[in-house]
Amino acid sequence: MYRKLSLFALAAAFLVAAFNFSPALAARYYEDQTDFTETSVPVTRYSWDQGTIEGCIYKEDGIDNSYYVWTKLAVQKWRQALREYTSNLEAWSFTARYVRSEAALVSCDVKFYIYDTYKDFPDYPAQSGAYTSVRFSEGESGLDARVYLSPFVLHGDGKTEIDLPTYAFRNSAVHEVGHVLGLGHMQSQKGYLMSPQFDYWEQDDQLPITTLELDALVGVYGDDGFD
Repeated sequence: MYRKLSLFALAAAFLVAAFNFSPALAARYYEDQTDFTETSVPVTRYSWDQGTIEGCIYKEDGIDNSYYVWTKLAVQKWRQALREYTSNLEAWSFTARYVRSEAALVSCDVKFYIYDTYKDFPDYPAQSGAYTSVRFSEGESGLDARVYLSPFVLHGDGKTEIDLPTYAFRNSAVHEVGHVLGLGHMQSQKGYLMSPQFDYWEQDDQLPITTLELDALVGVYGDDGFD
């Protein structure tokens, strides 16, 4: 694990650079679709209808700060990919910040929970890996989105417990943010970012955001973002 201070410094530098990217650096945050087994991503029945989506990240005590940073970067990755893809650098405002307690999440549009183990998930044992819950609410945004992440999950075989490697946790975070934005699961069980499974042994790197996922979101929101 990295030192806490060095991780925060790295994240701060990365975020500053991201906010000031130029069109010349296009495609840093997304890639062209290369697997055309499937040509569309299912979308959900909900969508955001507001200028800015505010996300807040809470992590249990004892969890390394790197997991907070990777979750924050997952939000940033989607935001910047959508801005580059639509050439709209002012739209797609989705922020994420750290909060010290679960109670502080109440006012946030998207609530990220990073727990020490999958056994702490509120929907355990039904849920033993990262998952997202989105409900309609009477709040200002009309949606209540909650993302549950953990570096320690249960394999799909129902027996093998996994201490996720870095790339696998980051892949889970990006995948779940895709659900938050309104993407569903692909029919292919694995191989796509929005596939329902991620094989940690066959896939030893993150799955990228591609034009496949971005096309689906632009189809829902248009080029102007969440407004």
